[in-house]
Amino acid sequence: MATKATLTIRQARVDEFDQVMDFYTKMIDEMRDTDFDVCWEHGVHPSPAFLRASVDAGEAYVGLVDAGADGAGEDRAPLIASAMVLNGEGDAGYEHAPWRVTAEPDEVLVVHVLGTLPAYHGRGFARAMVEACIDVARAASKKAVRLDTFTTNVRAQNLYESCGFVNCGIYEGFYDFLGLSAVMYEHAL
Repeated sequence: MATKATLTIRQARVDEFDQVMDFYTKMIDEMRDTDFDVCWEHGVHPSPAFLRASVDAGEAYVGLVDAGADGAGEDRAPLIASAMVLNGEGDAGYEHAPWRVTAEPDEVLVVHVLGTLPAYHGRGFARAMVEACIDVARAASKKAVRLDTFTTNVRAQNLYESCGFVNCGIYEGFYDFLGLSAVMYEHAL
């Protein structure tokens, strides 16, 4: 009988960069052409340089499950089931979004490349990651948490709204390099 996996969320360590890269490689490969396609591209979004800088700066967070939680054996290191990057850097165009909270860039936490591997969908891990980013922002005395998602990612939109994020509108061509628009979200603190 498999044990229900629980998620431990923490900052990624510098020595875990390869595992973080592996996580995002799996996300791209396993989600491609599914109903929940993240529309990310190897080497482009998220780029290895962005992920390296995020891990080095302590801005990458991982959601870990015990390797044995699904009957795979307990003698292995924990597995990354979810990950995200939290920083104060909105993508180009964030300054033009109709945010409801008036705040300087250093008063806001921005969520990037949040994802959970398909094998762990339906367990509340994405919600736990979103709640963790809100906790990180509160602990840092931020005024708001901001993020965006592709207009095609209805599942994420529903999650963000159920966690108290407000839809601030669609930004057409936001991800022009991917040919996609984004829905902008904000959570006031």
